[in-house]
Amino acid sequence: MLRFTSVAAFLACILTLAAGQAHAQTPLRILAGPTFSNVSTDEWDTSSKLGFFAAVGTSFALSENVFVSPFVGYVQKGAEFSDGTQDTYSYIEIPVLLGTQIAVSETASLSLSVGPQVAFNINCDEDGYDCSEYDDFKGTEFGIVAGAGFNFPISDPYIVSLGASYDYGLTDVFDGGDGYKNRVFYLWISLGTVIGG
Repeated sequence: MLRFTSVAAFLACILTLAAGQAHAQTPLRILAGPTFSNVSTDEWDTSSKLGFFAAVGTSFALSENVFVSPFVGYVQKGAEFSDGTQDTYSYIEIPVLLGTQIAVSETASLSLSVGPQVAFNINCDEDGYDCSEYDDFKGTEFGIVAGAGFNFPISDPYIVSLGASYDYGLTDVFDGGDGYKNRVFYLWISLGTVIGG
């Protein structure tokens, strides 16, 4: 319950900020794409596991080319093991990114961003077993997300972006996990527009 209360509180804050800018045009972005996840461990032989994610977010300008972007998304993480078993961890993830935008042509631009994330586990599956019931399971994860994307306007007010991000987990999935942390590489496409105005 605490996890979902925290997510709801964050969403309420974002909606309040957006409402405060209702007189202006507030950016809205929807992202989706595959994830290639693994875990940091020396104890087992693991390989990358294919998953997916989807997210929605906005941005608030700090200056002409600097912005803060909060997002809320569903992310699949985990790993595949040498014996064919898989661990799948599903999270509601909330990154808050500090970014900049660099013009590369008259219309296209490059965006670079980095910032912290907090993620709340909503499903923990270890080869068919519900690992959220384990005593050492940690339902909350913290990490750092960094990414880059190219932005291409298609028609006013829509912008398509293609990019990649990396999520470096700072928290063990389980207590005493000895470095068993999530590592996730994202490829994504996004559609951006504005609301209000």
